[in-house]
Amino acid sequence: MERIRVSTGITGLDEKMQGGFPAGSSNLIVGKTGTGKTSFCASFLRHGALINEPGVYVTTEQRIEDIKGDILATFGWNLDELEKKKSIKFISVQPIFPSRAITLDDINKIIKTYIYDILDKIKVGVTEVKAKRVVIDSMSIIEMFIRDEYLSRVAMMQLINNLKEMGVTSLLSGTLPETSAALSSGGIVEYIVDSVIKLDFVPVAEEFKRTLTIRKMRRTDHSTMIHPFEIAKFGLKVIEFK
Repeated sequence: MERIRVSTGITGLDEKMQGGFPAGSSNLIVGKTGTGKTSFCASFLRHGALINEPGVYVTTEQRIEDIKGDILATFGWNLDELEKKKSIKFISVQPIFPSRAITLDDINKIIKTYIYDILDKIKVGVTEVKAKRVVIDSMSIIEMFIRDEYLSRVAMMQLINNLKEMGVTSLLSGTLPETSAALSSGGIVEYIVDSVIKLDFVPVAEEFKRTLTIRKMRRTDHSTMIHPFEIAKFGLKVIEFK
């Protein structure tokens, strides 16, 4: 039976993965600084908004105003207009910073509170706009916040399972350190998600500087090639070799 697919909003990418992301899947978009992760996530959400698939954008690091400003400057997309139409809902969830010395029990309580806070706010946002898509930008700060590997894995699994129970297709962005060989900052998320798309920046190339690779995608006959792409004024576009 053919699975329902959700368009990525990236020109030329859907055909590399049998029509898009599997509906209801969780997908990691990972890369080093400056590779286009936020642009990818915004493209995914905006495309959904334009085809009557509302979305929720959760930021854990940047200010909402900065994200909107960057997208407006890069593509000319006014996300405020889509937010007013309830096609996109923006949510900011910053990590909790303890104001005093704390015990291990305190840390566990803070972690649980933080994850529950993220989930509660996502659920409210999904209900409010009847969302079909969710972006969490980024997962890296969450992984850094939860230093214990076991707690981190449990928290990530809980978060992703809840997203699936909501019936949304989600994008989770992650920033890689310059020297990292893993596919997420903590080396955990890539094993839990349904797919991983890795973005790279290749400064030695004259014509193509950014590339993407579909590292894995469950239940999908996807491309395994390295594809150059560009951040153009109209959006992201995979460049085909002639």
